[in-house]
Amino acid sequence: MSELHSKHTPATLGGSQAVCLQKISKSFGFRNVLSDVSLEVRHGTCLAVYGHNGAGKSTLARIVSTQWAPSSGSGEVLGHSIGPGNREIRAASGWVGDQSFLRTELNLEENLLFFSSLYGAVDAEHSRALLEKFGLYTRRKDPVSTYSQGMIKRANLIRSLLHHPELWILDEPFGGLDQEGQALLKECIRDYTSRGRTVLLVTHHREIGEELASASIEIQNGFIVDEVGFDGGGAA
Repeated sequence: MSELHSKHTPATLGGSQAVCLQKISKSFGFRNVLSDVSLEVRHGTCLAVYGHNGAGKSTLARIVSTQWAPSSGSGEVLGHSIGPGNREIRAASGWVGDQSFLRTELNLEENLLFFSSLYGAVDAEHSRALLEKFGLYTRRKDPVSTYSQGMIKRANLIRSLLHHPELWILDEPFGGLDQEGQALLKECIRDYTSRGRTVLLVTHHREIGEELASASIEIQNGFIVDEVGFDGGGAA
């Protein structure tokens, strides 16, 4: 199946594309992590990316977010060519991964002001709305060092949304969240895509992906081996 996929045309969701990748591969030394991945995702879609640990799904997310450069292939995200540190893509996308980027010696309010300034998007009303939505408004002046793992995850989600990104890239975002936090995140993802924005959801929880995503891919050993919800095949 992997050999067949490396030759076929990009899976597409049709319409205006938020993400367009052409034969993306990534290697570390002699180890291939991604191989000939081609993919198109339209605006307003939640795309779930499944795969076991080490399959290559987080590598794909890091390439889309411009943290890593592909070893070969090309692509565009939000109309800009992918590449490490692309400022246009980073300014228009939000990233949540295993690192929070929050400064633990500061309180959450100070952290949000710091990141809002970096994004050039200081908006006190928007920050307050996010704090209230994720249940951290009353703890905003407490040092982040006093937060539980679940609170840090919620704070990281808030950080990623400060600048109203067009693309929200979530790498295993449900880990560390309690049931209330998971419900809040699900609600945010649904609201996000309903407003025409795009979510790339990396998860090994297939049941969550099936609940939230309008399309999905599965990666095994660096190859896309299954696609659902794309034009020309899979679920509608």
